[in-house]
Amino acid sequence: MPVSAQMAGTPAGRSIGGLALSCVQMDNPMAILRAAHWRNALAKVGLAVPLWAVHDIGALATADGGGAPIAIRRAAEATPLAPPVRQALEIWLDTIKEISEAEVMEKSRGWRLTDELISVLLLKILGPIYERHLGPGRRPVGVPLPLDPEVYRDLDPQLPNLFAAHDRSDDLRFLSHVASERLRLITSVEQIDLDTLRLLGMFGAEASAASALGMLDLLNVFASPEANDVVNFSLDLLPSVLETKRASGQQTFSVDGYAGLARRGTLDSLMLSELAFDEDLFDQRFMENEVFYYAREKQHEEDRRLHYILVDATASMRGQRSVFARGLALTLIKKLSLRGEDVYFRFFDSRLYEVQHARSRRRSQEPGINIPYVLCFKGEHGRNYSKVFGLLANDLARLAKRERRAPILYLLTHAECHVPLDTIERLRSIARLYGVFMLPSQGELDLEYLPRLHTVQVVDEAALKQRESRARRAMDIIDDAAGEERASLLPTERRRRDSLLPGEEEAAP
Repeated sequence: MPVSAQMAGTPAGRSIGGLALSCVQMDNPMAILRAAHWRNALAKVGLAVPLWAVHDIGALATADGGGAPIAIRRAAEATPLAPPVRQALEIWLDTIKEISEAEVMEKSRGWRLTDELISVLLLKILGPIYERHLGPGRRPVGVPLPLDPEVYRDLDPQLPNLFAAHDRSDDLRFLSHVASERLRLITSVEQIDLDTLRLLGMFGAEASAASALGMLDLLNVFASPEANDVVNFSLDLLPSVLETKRASGQQTFSVDGYAGLARRGTLDSLMLSELAFDEDLFDQRFMENEVFYYAREKQHEEDRRLHYILVDATASMRGQRSVFARGLALTLIKKLSLRGEDVYFRFFDSRLYEVQHARSRRRSQEPGINIPYVLCFKGEHGRNYSKVFGLLANDLARLAKRERRAPILYLLTHAECHVPLDTIERLRSIARLYGVFMLPSQGELDLEYLPRLHTVQVVDEAALKQRESRARRAMDIIDDAAGEERASLLPTERRRRDSLLPGEEEAAP
């Protein structure tokens, strides 16, 4: 007996049997398993939306569901339904067909969004509809659905029995409510911001919402106008860095492809042309390490650097300065992560906030930088630069000691960020200091510690106002901060160039 038939009398079997009302006909057990995962995710935030509704709308956002037939299931056709219910089911069918042609669904299928992000889409689309259906009062508790593919194997022939085994009044009432709210449902789909969806899809796992709190954070991104400005600016920058590749080296182990020739290696990687030498000559060349071997590709672990991005969240950074700083930070995080380097991210105002850490996927399974957190964070605690940078120096000292590497500190702030000179000197002894300062509408950069920074970048008001100039200025900073040319400079050349202030030119020798 199939597992799903054994569950006929259970609460989970009741939810599964409701799939008789679904119209997107995907009989693949893994596709139905994904719908169960979406339904469980919605139940975590207190919205146990019926599985059939979650299944249909969620399937339209996946590549598999895009090509699936949309029609009333045979199980519903074989079940006696009252004429109003039958009419509501036909309206649901028409609604699903119309939603399947929406641009949001077409883009989602092409971008292959993660299950967590699809769960957030379902929360935004179905959440308000389901809340109005329930009305005021206590919410029903959603029983977690099993996440075993065997439960959903050969499910279609069993749906009539599973559907008839339970009272379906709740499902049918919600079906009638959705039919009456058809236009509202379609409008909620059309109102989803495609740029935000695209950006979150670019970051993949880093923008996931594995927890209930993460889902609410992602939902807040779709509803925040400030976050939308950062999203639009980030999308001007990110496409140019998505082709970033990790630098490769050479090794003798049989991993990855060939990278070149080397004087050391194993016999299985020996060049066959070496065997053409006379035996005595070959032995002599072998003993003197003059024979050639094929060398294989390898990531240089010792070249991986440690980057620490610090963004000012005080009131002086609101508006275009905040948009520029956060968009620049997100792009820099993505570029460095693609190169396999370790990245730390942190906000500050009068205090230091929680640090976000992204490691190379080959080294750690950590979730990475919380993208919704970066987009929607608001600082509300004034400013205290002396305290903040004193604490930062302590944290960086511990980090450098633990990692045995000197971090690169990127400071994204404004022209009135006054830090005590002795604190800057201490930071300079621990890390390389890269300052990005955004100027006010009237004023200039006049901070006593500027000569102590290794690199200074200035962004004036003219660069912040126009979209093209703003993106061009940000890419110049990113290319300089994370570019390969910068890493290739000799230490003496790098110190000499970085010590120059804006407007200065290096004297000819």
